[in-house]
Amino acid sequence: MAKTKANSMQTHRYPVLAQLFPLLLYACALFALPAHAAEPAGTADVIKGSAWAQSVGDIARKLEKNTLIYQNDVIRTEKDSAVQVVFNDQTKFYLGSNTEMSINKFNDQRGEEGLATHIFKGTFRFVSGLIAKNKPEAMKVGLAVALIGIRGTNVVGEADATSATVILVEPEDATQKTSIEVSNKYGSVLIDEPGYGTEVPDAHSPPSPARRMRLETVGNIMRSLQSIQRINIPRPRMH
Repeated sequence: MAKTKANSMQTHRYPVLAQLFPLLLYACALFALPAHAAEPAGTADVIKGSAWAQSVGDIARKLEKNTLIYQNDVIRTEKDSAVQVVFNDQTKFYLGSNTEMSINKFNDQRGEEGLATHIFKGTFRFVSGLIAKNKPEAMKVGLAVALIGIRGTNVVGEADATSATVILVEPEDATQKTSIEVSNKYGSVLIDEPGYGTEVPDAHSPPSPARRMRLETVGNIMRSLQSIQRINIPRPRMH
């Protein structure tokens, strides 16, 4: 009886703690959940060499074929490495050697579509998927010195912290209209002819007027990207 009375006194003495205890257990369980309980944004499809994905506060995950990727992941490739990322809406990104890209947003729910990435450095190619097809303004690709607006397209480029080259290439679907708008706070340029592109020479200049890009410039970017797959990446249309 004395023991029972003591337990009863403790319960009455700390009623708030007794009520909070189940909530504290639930909170601990939440923190113990895997870091990626959210729905995946896509998968890594083709890898050459070493590539990694990492979210803030998580350890880096080495990418292999079919490794899941998530919103807020940063994708990195090492020297002489490359990776192809396929999003759930069939948007494809090809990242060349020493390239780094963050996935800032991905939502393929109809009416709430959105895909936003940021390429910090390196060579890249992307082919837009259903999000850009259904809602072109919902897809954006950021660079340190400019923003690429998508209107259903196939783009290659190279960027770093102070400059960028962006080139429109022939779409995989020849019947598809293709164009991009490259802009920053100093100006913008519309590119709607495959083989044409723009350059941003520094962080304080507008994108250059659209012009036909030199084959040498295109070829250097293509070689970095073709190393991850044995398919012919569509080349710019030259007249």
